[in-house]
Amino acid sequence: MSAGATPPRWTVSVVSHGHGIRALDSLRSIHARLADRPHRLILTCNIPEDPAALSTLPEPMRDRLTVIRNARPKGFGANHNAALRDSGSEFVLMADPELRVDEAVFDPVEAELRRPGAGIVSPMAHTSGGAPQDNGRMLPTPAALLRRYLSGELRDAARAPGHGQRDVDWLAGLFLAMRTDTFRRLNGFDEGYYLYCEDVDLSLRARALGLSVALLPELRIVHDPGRRTLRRAQHLRWHLRSLLRLWRSPGYRHALRARRTGSDP
Repeated sequence: MSAGATPPRWTVSVVSHGHGIRALDSLRSIHARLADRPHRLILTCNIPEDPAALSTLPEPMRDRLTVIRNARPKGFGANHNAALRDSGSEFVLMADPELRVDEAVFDPVEAELRRPGAGIVSPMAHTSGGAPQDNGRMLPTPAALLRRYLSGELRDAARAPGHGQRDVDWLAGLFLAMRTDTFRRLNGFDEGYYLYCEDVDLSLRARALGLSVALLPELRIVHDPGRRTLRRAQHLRWHLRSLLRLWRSPGYRHALRARRTGSDP
């Protein structure tokens, strides 16, 4: 940032795992909604990609974009930590490379994040066909996960009707917005996880500090789920390994105690 330039209000981090133009389209949709705010966009290419697609971006967007090219792949949390480590903005957003932000969500998101005790915020995700998704979820206990996979149903708070803030145990990593000082207070993501449960752990640690984790159902973002865990053996192994780490973590133990005593924030 040049001397005298306005500090960014938002720093946005998107990690591409070979998503190419889809990741750029995600950043383009976010850039369009942040156009009236100073902001910085960071794209991390976790595996080698053809840089030619960058030439399709409009110049105002390219001027805000920083591209990081990894020498070797990193995990979800490690990539976002590296991208946001030196953020000088008021807010940070970690977004999925296949996310679209088609509506004006940032005014109410900022208002929520400026509320005392605010931690992490996300609009509610819908598919491109309009079906609501479960990006705001309850504590992933072994019993709850077993019921979820056996039934194939979405049983979480995001499926309930109504409007207004919805407190949830954790937010999926499609759209994770928070104040930069909150991200630093949490020391970012725990890089001991790999691709799974980083978002759960971050949310539970925020709640352990007395901060809210809030889904805003009146706001909409667009994402079509991939659900690779049960279709690829390596993803299933990564997921199970991360769940075991999560179930032993202080944040998870705190969440269990809070559930039993009714002392959630």
